[in-house]
Amino acid sequence: MRSVERLCCKLLLAALLSLLSKVPCAGQASTASGPALGNWLTLTANIDGGYRNTQFFRPDYNTAVGLGDARVEFWLPPGRSNFPWGVYGRAAAIIGTGPNAWQNGALAWPGFGLQMYPFHGRLGFLGPVRIFGEYNFTHYWGEDFHGQQFSWRPKNQMRAGFEYWKAANVNTTTEPWWVETYDAAFFQSANEFTYRESTPIVANSLRFGFRWPGNSLVSYLTPYAALESSWDKYERTGKCFLSSPDSRNPQNPCDFFWENRFVAGGGMRIAPPLGHQKWVTRFVIYGEYLKVPNYYGPEPPPATPGIPRTPRFDIRFGLSASVGQWYN
Repeated sequence: MRSVERLCCKLLLAALLSLLSKVPCAGQASTASGPALGNWLTLTANIDGGYRNTQFFRPDYNTAVGLGDARVEFWLPPGRSNFPWGVYGRAAAIIGTGPNAWQNGALAWPGFGLQMYPFHGRLGFLGPVRIFGEYNFTHYWGEDFHGQQFSWRPKNQMRAGFEYWKAANVNTTTEPWWVETYDAAFFQSANEFTYRESTPIVANSLRFGFRWPGNSLVSYLTPYAALESSWDKYERTGKCFLSSPDSRNPQNPCDFFWENRFVAGGGMRIAPPLGHQKWVTRFVIYGEYLKVPNYYGPEPPPATPGIPRTPRFDIRFGLSASVGQWYN
């Protein structure tokens, strides 16, 4: 069964890549007769894949990771150009070469939600804030570092709150600067780390860089700075909230340090111009180094079985692409 789920998720990622060019981008009108599909039915997606070392909570961890997240959005009256709100279906999966649940699962298989952009057209350069609520069916497979199966992982997830994605001049090589940011505050019930986690989450990511403006190959290269932060209520230590003997959780759920940290660093990108095509709105090839200057709350244990020291850095190489208005 797990091999079938893994195959389905791989097919999902492949299908997303093949179908993206055939669906009108968010905000684009279709040439077909009748209602403009770009105003009522859109596809938006984000795809990231590459190599990572010391990612999340295990030091000296080397793995390749692929992530795909897509929404098929149906906009309700009075229409997306007047007041954007509607329902959507979501499909998301993450696949890695190393063990552990956070990189081997279907994060939304499928998911359903309601969203709106109440400040559409009112914040100028800042762009719209997304308010959403969604329910996702989740499936995890494989084994952890101790050979434990992931059949006890949560089968569903609920999220509700605010998200803000913004990108400017990422692939515009004639501009000397670019920036992209993700900021979110939402409530989440259930994630991959415990059977049932209910917590508010505040997450932020900021990347900005400079280039030599022009149309030459030199203009495709851009050094940049990167900042990331993640916080939830389990940054404090104390009694395990999962203490039931039948919880089937083989790990200690008290240690959430990998969800509560601030990282800072930088890297280099190749960000070519996208030409006249409209379905890909962002494409970069990147390499970056991120150091952990601070963990919120208590430090993680300096030495435990299987975790010889506190993770202090991440090294990431890969490519990232967006379709439609994932980044506004």
